[in-house]
Order: sequence, then structure tokens, then C-alpha cells
Amino acid sequence: MIYYLTLADRWMFSEYLEHWGRELAGTEIQILRYEKLLSQKSYAPGTYVFSTRDEVDPAMGRFIDALANELSAWPGAKIYNDPRRTLRRFDLHQELWALGRSGFRSMRAAEDWSDVRYPAFVRSESAHDGALSPLLHTPHEVETWIGRAMALGRPLSDLLVVEFCDTANEDGEYRKYAAFCVGGRIVARSLNLGRGWVMKFAGNEFSIAMAEEELDYVRRNPHAAELQEIFAIARIDYGRIDYSMRNGRVQPWEINLNPTIGRGLRPSSRYIEPEIRDTRERIKEAFYEQFNAAWAAEARTAPSSDLPPLEVRIDEEILRAARAEVRGRWRTRKVMIQAGIDLVKPLMKTRARPLLQKLYRLPGALVRGNAGSLFRMIGRRARARK
Repeated sequence: MIYYLTLADRWMFSEYLEHWGRELAGTEIQILRYEKLLSQKSYAPGTYVFSTRDEVDPAMGRFIDALANELSAWPGAKIYNDPRRTLRRFDLHQELWALGRSGFRSMRAAEDWSDVRYPAFVRSESAHDGALSPLLHTPHEVETWIGRAMALGRPLSDLLVVEFCDTANEDGEYRKYAAFCVGGRIVARSLNLGRGWVMKFAGNEFSIAMAEEELDYVRRNPHAAELQEIFAIARIDYGRIDYSMRNGRVQPWEINLNPTIGRGLRPSSRYIEPEIRDTRERIKEAFYEQFNAAWAAEARTAPSSDLPPLEVRIDEEILRAARAEVRGRWRTRKVMIQAGIDLVKPLMKTRARPLLQKLYRLPGALVRGNAGSLFRMIGRRARARK
């Protein structure tokens, strides 16, 4: 049996098991939520896949590390994504740069980034929401956007200043590839093409030629050997890597430990020509056939279920701190959601609606004028305190 460990509010893997992977659900793979594991003492033999370690709060992180320590000493468990060893975004960027496997560096916003190469941009170390700024060309601009991110609730300790690495071809087109690793097996997932340096699905340029190229990529999996090396460097057994090609080699961007697994579970948000849609259906079928087969193969190599369960002994102080952190997180989220509902609901029925829509777009414009000066001051003072 494979046990997939994740946070209670992360739906990515459960959505996969409910649709394309439903023949594996329950019989080969089960999902365990970290919050519930805080009260679980007995663990069955199997393969334990630790996800979202890079997204948890500190006390929960200490619990996860302690749990991995208990399981790793037991012959009845095989651990994937050992949380004590996997490289997270900043550390992976540093390691790949040192090994000559990457064309850019990351620097912590709270530390010295004075020798950053421009253009650069600001992003989170733990979140998976992409760039928090446009491309920036001066220290003045970087400081402004660090302050803006902090004013919108991002802690300075989580912010990175990342050098831009240009992978556009001679026509100004960017290609972003995505592939999964499942226990060392590489499964090609998707190929996006567009003219924006931040490649998201919404910015994809759809054409039959592009769809055929994506289908060929998923079927041939041409970069598998190099991707296996990168996952080994990161010490990651399961995850999705986003990357491009630069000078004939893989240029990694990041590895997500709890990735969205696939498009196609819901209707597309944009119109796609029927011919292209048919090709995209073949892409999905090719990917999920290989992805399901990879998990089925891993299930066959899991430790025998005939072994007796493990009784874990985790320090009670670690458990108490993690439980308190969970209670506080859910209480805060509930209060914030309800406050937002109470504020917006009556206003949306009035003439204030156009104003609210303008306010929603306001943060992007606040980097100009006096607000820009305010944000720079926030960033400078926070860094000075460090």
C-alpha cells in the first residue's frame, strides 16, 4: 500500500484519485492528512509519500520530521520525499547553480542581494503562485516590490530575489515543459508555448501544430535521463518539475512536492477548436496511462503488509505545538473568510461594486508615486532589522 501524506486543505492528489486514478484509490493508494496523524499512534507497513513539507508551518514541520524519523528506522516503511533531506526551492536553486545545471541564482530578500544580475523578479520561497513582480531592472525597483509583497502579507523571510533566465527562441516564444517523477520513473506531462516569460495555461498559444508537438513530447519523454539526475540532486522521489530548454540542456525552474496533476478534470475555461481538443484528449490519455502505470509499479514494490504495524513515539511537546498551530490556523482562516463575506456581500448589492472592482486591481498600481516610496521604506526597514 502507498500512503500519500498531505495537508487537509490540499485537494490535488485526492482529485486525481477520484477521476483518472480511481482504480488505484483505496486498493493501492490511500491519502493521509497530517492534521489527523497528530492523533495516530499506529502505522501499517507501506510506502509513505511526504508531500507539502515546504508549505507547512514550523510546528507541523517539526512533527513531520519526527514522524519521518520514526518511519525511516522501521523496515516496514519506505519513505519518498524524506522531509529531512529534500531540497526546497532556494536550496535547489543554489545547488543547481553550483553544479552548473542552471543559468540563474536565487537570493533571500532578507539577506544580501546586492550582486544580483538584472533583470530579476521577486517571488515566494514556499508558495506556488509564480512571480510576485514584473521583471525588475534596478535595486530601487526590487526594494519597492519587496515592500509591496510585505504590505500584502508576505513575510520577508519567505521572499526571494530571483535572476531572470531567458529561454525564448529567436521568434520570442517560450516553451515550458512539465514532467513527473514517481519513484525515479519520469512521466512527461505537458508543454506550454507562449510569448510571456511567466508561462501559465491561460497564456498558452493553441494550434494544431502545438498540440501535436505536445503529444509527441508526452509520448517520447525525450528528457527523461536528465530529469532523473535533477530529481536525484533534489532528493525528491515524487513531484513535478517545471522546466525549459536552454542551449540544448534542461533548465529547471522548480519542483512542486504536491503538484496539480492534470488538466482535463473540468471543462476548459476557453474555446478550443475541435481538432485541437481531440489531440489534447489523446495527450491526457497518454499521460494518465503512464502515470497510473508508474504508481501501480510502485505499489508492487511497497513493503509487505504481513509485517506488524509500527507504534510511533513522538515527543508530546512536538504534538502539542503542532495541534495548537493547526487550531490557530483554522480559527484565523474561518474568521478572515467570514469577515470578507460580511464586508463584501452587502456592498456588492450597491453602487459600490465598481469601486470594489477598482480596489481589487489597485495593488498592482500602488508601486508608483508615494505608495512606491512607502513600499520601499517597508522593505528597507524590515531588512535592516534582520
